[in-house]
Amino acid sequence: MHTIKGQKVSPGIAIGKVMILSAEEVKVREQRVPVKKVEGEMRRFRRALAATEKDIVTLLEEQAGGPVDVRRIISTSLDFLKDDTLVAGIEAAIEKGQFTAPYAVSSTIASLAEQLHKIDNPTFSSKVADLIDIEHRLLNHLLGGKLEKVKELDRQLIVVADDLTPTQAINLDRNKVLAFAIERGSWASHTAILARALGIPAVVGAARVAHLATIGSTVVVDGDEGTVIIDPDAELLREYRQKRRRSRRRTAMDAQQKNLPSVTRDDQEIRLYCNIEVKEDVPRVREYGGRGVGLFRTEFLFLGRSEPLSEDEQYEVYKEALIGMQGNMVTIRSMDVGADKFDRSLGTHREPNPFMGERAIRISFAREEFFRVQLRALLRAGVHGKLRLMFPMIMDLGEFRRAKAILEKAKKELRQRGVSFDEDLKVGSMIELPSAALSIESLADEADFFSIGTNDLTQYTLGVDRLNQRVAHLYAPCHPAILRLLRHIVLVAEKRGKYVSICGEMAGDPAYVPLLIGLGLRNLSMAPPMLPAVKKAVRAADTRACARLADKAMAAADAAEVRRLLKL
Repeated sequence: MHTIKGQKVSPGIAIGKVMILSAEEVKVREQRVPVKKVEGEMRRFRRALAATEKDIVTLLEEQAGGPVDVRRIISTSLDFLKDDTLVAGIEAAIEKGQFTAPYAVSSTIASLAEQLHKIDNPTFSSKVADLIDIEHRLLNHLLGGKLEKVKELDRQLIVVADDLTPTQAINLDRNKVLAFAIERGSWASHTAILARALGIPAVVGAARVAHLATIGSTVVVDGDEGTVIIDPDAELLREYRQKRRRSRRRTAMDAQQKNLPSVTRDDQEIRLYCNIEVKEDVPRVREYGGRGVGLFRTEFLFLGRSEPLSEDEQYEVYKEALIGMQGNMVTIRSMDVGADKFDRSLGTHREPNPFMGERAIRISFAREEFFRVQLRALLRAGVHGKLRLMFPMIMDLGEFRRAKAILEKAKKELRQRGVSFDEDLKVGSMIELPSAALSIESLADEADFFSIGTNDLTQYTLGVDRLNQRVAHLYAPCHPAILRLLRHIVLVAEKRGKYVSICGEMAGDPAYVPLLIGLGLRNLSMAPPMLPAVKKAVRAADTRACARLADKAMAAADAAEVRRLLKL
């Protein structure tokens, strides 16, 4: 049994078997078989070997006209697979050690990888990734695709990983994922955001969880306490099943808030909206009682595709979302790729400092033709409902004007084609850079509305990479500097009569609700499952007490003092 303390990022308790997603060696449980079953394990391995070779040959054929470097990488994997040392080592582990085929593969490759790591030569150490790729492919065939079969899981499982890429995350079968237990990440990482969107427990920063868990392990993910337990004993398992029942009862009680008005005790309305990533999330907005969509992250429509969506394909997605919301507001953010989200179809690439690099509106400017395709699709969809458009990562008024000028080009193109569209589309700016927050007065002259993205605003203001586990403890959206920026934004927006909302993950945390109300925010957008708990916090709040709390928090010395005020 292993107990790992991590960071709680999505509440609830889950108990189940694991699916391991890893970029490193996968640890398979050590198992031996009787002598009479050795030949059967050998046949299993050879079938998996043949199937894996076929997979790689097929991939090589598909890349016949592709880049030479890509074909070379694939060929290296094929060379490894045919290497006598590797195959002989696995077969010896089965025949002489009487190990199961999966364990023979895993242990033999782990041993070879260790030998390569010890050689003081980058050429050899770089081959470890090729070995691991072979391991994953062989294990997928030996284990029936259970290792990385993320699109169509055969049962409900807990996802254990060193980290999840956004592409892995969007490919997961959302109905079959019980929980996340992740080695890296933070409260505002994409895994944490996805977990809250799905309403499932999650713990990040769980050191070595992907290394300690094995295929077949039973895992407990306690999202209330930030704990992961691998292979708990029978008594502890009974305790956690009881805790799970109590947690589910609390969730059911919170769900009863759905039809109650979202007002404070002194009768101030706080409007609650939802963040979504795909049009299929729209029914969940209604299910949890959201007034509309405060943030539609359109980049998730493009991730993992070899070709970008056409204008007509995008139009259909946006139209369906608007029709599904039945006249309620839908705020759509233009594509925000880059940073931790890479898209092959747009040719985005990894950079030394990606969060400071070419991302969001910068990519849209660099690939204007594609940007206009998205804008035309949005303009066309606008006739089917109450649509608002906002641009991400705007630095100043000059960038906002540039984005609007491209929008005007898109309108002109539609007029020339004789296509109907929303001529009066409301256009706003995300406020997620300190420069935008400090330029809010000039932006307010031309933007129709604002949406505050506290995830990026926090990391850029505090200089903390929100995905870096080493500094995750410094990531604090309740830091007094962030609170002062929020207050400044709200005051300017109120003075200019501009709508302002907050769509960062801070808005979906009930603990921060009194603080946000005290700062003057009246529009909050969050993952749909978080809405009942936030509404409960709203109904328990008093705006005058919240204002006093906010004043004290803004005057605090640091985030730790604010947390004490909030009793976190």
